[in-house]
Amino acid sequence: MCKKCKQPLPRTARLAAVPPPERRNSRELVEELRSLDIVGRDESEVTVELLQILRQADLPMLIERFPASDVSDAQKFLAEVVDEKLDEMEKHVEAPVKDTGLLVLLGSAAYLLGDYQKALERFSAATELDRADPLPEYDRAMALLSLEKYDDAIESFTRAITLKPDFEQAWANKGRAMVAQGRGKEALEYFERALCLDRNDPDAWFEKGVTEEDMGQFEEALRCLDVALKLRPDFVQAWNYKGDALFHIGKPNEALNAYQAALKIRPHDFEAWNNTGIVHFSRKELEKALDAFNKALMIRTESDDAWLNKATVLELLGNPEEALACYDRALRLNPECEAARKAREKLYEMGLEDKSGG
Repeated sequence: MCKKCKQPLPRTARLAAVPPPERRNSRELVEELRSLDIVGRDESEVTVELLQILRQADLPMLIERFPASDVSDAQKFLAEVVDEKLDEMEKHVEAPVKDTGLLVLLGSAAYLLGDYQKALERFSAATELDRADPLPEYDRAMALLSLEKYDDAIESFTRAITLKPDFEQAWANKGRAMVAQGRGKEALEYFERALCLDRNDPDAWFEKGVTEEDMGQFEEALRCLDVALKLRPDFVQAWNYKGDALFHIGKPNEALNAYQAALKIRPHDFEAWNNTGIVHFSRKELEKALDAFNKALMIRTESDDAWLNKATVLELLGNPEEALACYDRALRLNPECEAARKAREKLYEMGLEDKSGG
């Protein structure tokens, strides 16, 4: 039974009489997978062995986040070996796997590896085998969501909810898909329904807070984000969005505190450093702003926004040549960055030489 959604986890009748295997570490599981003989063996026996191994591998039956949360190297390697072994088995039997539980776990392995298309194929195959089980339908929707196929994801979440009306994660993530479509006002209904089912879900509180913030409802956003942070104090994204909301309502000191809280948890967080620079810039603390933007760019050198921010500070500090180089960098990363283009043209009008070739 899944502790989160209270939904019985997929299983096969063949496993009912099999006692739980002794717990092993990732290295031992990889070695067991590599030594698993496929050729000449009955498919059902191999399926049982694969399921026994996967039950110990911390591969989730229920996909709760997208994109996939951080994956350890050991878990990643294990997922790769699992997928290799499955391909070997399907080639040997010359037919796709027909076990719902195994397909869901293999879909999860692909999802953890960031291969959302393969995850979608696995989850879709599982839904074809069992139309009455909401869990593979929900996981299928999560893969579609990660592939940015929002209409299909919403349809799949709706089917999961029809099968299980109290499926809290399905309500919340259907709302998330609607937000991605620019339907934030409609999405709030789904986040609220999810929170009626589980008031202790920090992700649902976070998503509701972000949606409220996008709609300019900063006080309500702060209320939701504070609940999320009470439930999960190390929620870096929630600290960043809290800082944004505080900044928008004219509380820069408190915003800085929120970004610092994010950086204590994740010292190399790009958003926290970039936002810290913006707050310092708004307070005319240009040296501090420059330092923050430099740290942000050390983390994510491909951010045209951070290059633009740095260029603006350099120009105000009286370093037009360095500013010009940063504007050029921003434009190489994003040719549509009009703010960088106009600022660069202004510097040329002041007599600086165009060394960019464009």
